[in-house]
Amino acid sequence: MQTKFKKFSKTLLPAMLVAGLVAGCGNGGNNKAAPEASAGANAGTTAAADPVEITWGIHLQAPGVVENSQVQKWLEEKFNVKIKPVKVTDASIASGEVPDIFMLGDPANVTAYQNQGVLMSLDQNMLKEKMPEYYADIEKNNALFQTVTIDDKLWAIPMFIDLKPYDLAMLWRKDWLDKVGITKAPETLDEFEKAIYAFAQKDPDGNGQKDTYGLTGTATSTWSSGFYSIFGAFGVEPTMWHEKNGEIMNGSVMPETKEALAKLRQWFADGVIDPEFITDTQDSYRKKLYNNRIGVIEEQIAKGALPDAATVTEMKSLNPNAELVFAKNPKGPGGDGSWDWGVKSNFIVISNKVKDQPEKLNKLFEILRAESTDEETINMTSLGVKGTHWDFTESGATSGATQFKAGFEKAEERDQAGIRLFSLGNITTQAYREKYSNPALNEAIKTYSSAPRQTDALLFSALPSDGKYKNDLTSLMQKYFAQIISGEIPLEDFDKFVAEWKSRGGDELTKEANEMYQAQFKK
Repeated sequence: MQTKFKKFSKTLLPAMLVAGLVAGCGNGGNNKAAPEASAGANAGTTAAADPVEITWGIHLQAPGVVENSQVQKWLEEKFNVKIKPVKVTDASIASGEVPDIFMLGDPANVTAYQNQGVLMSLDQNMLKEKMPEYYADIEKNNALFQTVTIDDKLWAIPMFIDLKPYDLAMLWRKDWLDKVGITKAPETLDEFEKAIYAFAQKDPDGNGQKDTYGLTGTATSTWSSGFYSIFGAFGVEPTMWHEKNGEIMNGSVMPETKEALAKLRQWFADGVIDPEFITDTQDSYRKKLYNNRIGVIEEQIAKGALPDAATVTEMKSLNPNAELVFAKNPKGPGGDGSWDWGVKSNFIVISNKVKDQPEKLNKLFEILRAESTDEETINMTSLGVKGTHWDFTESGATSGATQFKAGFEKAEERDQAGIRLFSLGNITTQAYREKYSNPALNEAIKTYSSAPRQTDALLFSALPSDGKYKNDLTSLMQKYFAQIISGEIPLEDFDKFVAEWKSRGGDELTKEANEMYQAQFKK
């Protein structure tokens, strides 16, 4: 390995930790389904005299623990273990209640827990030996190891995403485009601008009132600025670290960001952006699309690109005469694209206590490998029992898209059977992903996704001083950007923002980002 970055600071804020525990991409965020399996355990597994006791941190996105679920009992029988499922929180870790194995959603969480001394360091050679199939896949994304390497040691098993159904592109009201005389979905920023002005000025809903807007945003998103595709058209994404001519700089303060703000400011002044953009969320802007208030939103590909996608289906149920069309992000002076999480998914960590328990460590890796390669195990933990909890979308199919059966469509319903609670997420091999994914959705992702052009140059790694500055700088950015776009302060105040951002910790973070890039990510 290359020389690794210096030891991370112990000052990461608990708020960062909580955010990462609930963030990230679980099994539900991956464009794959697990293979078919039988309902029973594998009778061929040789039982040991006494089951190995494992404390298992349940899936980070699950709201709570379900004791003695169907999946828990199945795992216990198959692997000759006794499982105690627990919910992982900052408080439980701080009190010393560290599960033997659990998942984290962000490199910052791995760093924070490593600083507390509760994690076991791992060896890439051990991963290669214990999980050879998965290692062969993730080795192609080797930089992911660098995101959780501290003091020349690896502290987590990184997961990866290849085709991401949650990548964002544009979902347009096609009936509105038709009404204002636009015959195709906009492709360039100029075409985008023409369409949203028409939506605001030409009464596309035909009610004779001036009550429509082109678009709205999500200025209060927890990690960035909203209006991702517009910033992407200028070649930046606020709060991300970008590499430019060998130098790492933050998208919040780049000159291209000021250009994007100028465009958004003009649109707001002309009545094209909904004045409620400051408080809107993805849920609220979907409702505004349904209810004839705006004509375009950024939407996840899985929710908007296919005829049976969730947002398309919801629109039809609420507004049967409406038509939607999916399109790429607009191309502008800096290219095109939207916020992209890159190949990073979640991380699996093992308690430091396990390093002195070789029998338990071997058992954990037996389960890890099974959740990566064994169809029966993957299926049971992520989908449940075929015919009871799920089935293939096409009748009689043995591969392809899957769907949950009635009564199990919601994750909370599946949790009662233990489905998801014991899934270890995106450690399935590439071969399984390809075999058990939706070909139509795969093609849509390849068509509409702009990944990886607008992702973080450091793969969202935690910097030593993130805990001191990151949340504060994100809030500062959101405040200034909302005020600039809405016209509350002049565009020239962007320069004041840049100076304040730098003086309040941005310069220190930029220095650390460049050091990390040179030490760990520069190829």
